[in-house]
Amino acid sequence: MTEITLQLDDTPIVTLSAHTEKSLFDTLTDADILLRKACINGACGVCRCRLVSGTIDYRGRHPYGLNDGEQAGGWILPCIAFPKTDLKLMQLKRQEPK
Repeated sequence: MTEITLQLDDTPIVTLSAHTEKSLFDTLTDADILLRKACINGACGVCRCRLVSGTIDYRGRHPYGLNDGEQAGGWILPCIAFPKTDLKLMQLKRQEPK
């Protein structure tokens, strides 16, 4: 198990337990934190957020939705990312209510 620490907008900091066998997107969805989404396979980049600390694993998949500069700047794709260590995330984009 790992911990994910995140802050959405002006809300208090939230800490969630995460399993290394579940994607970040699924972990956040299970906690009722709904991120923007489109493809859910790493191609579009809509769900992107910034990884401030920690390590993720894309499990052999490539984050096509991010260019090299974005990846170097700490951007990740939660839809295909799995936590390897405790994480701190910022700049998550919530799904707009319908």
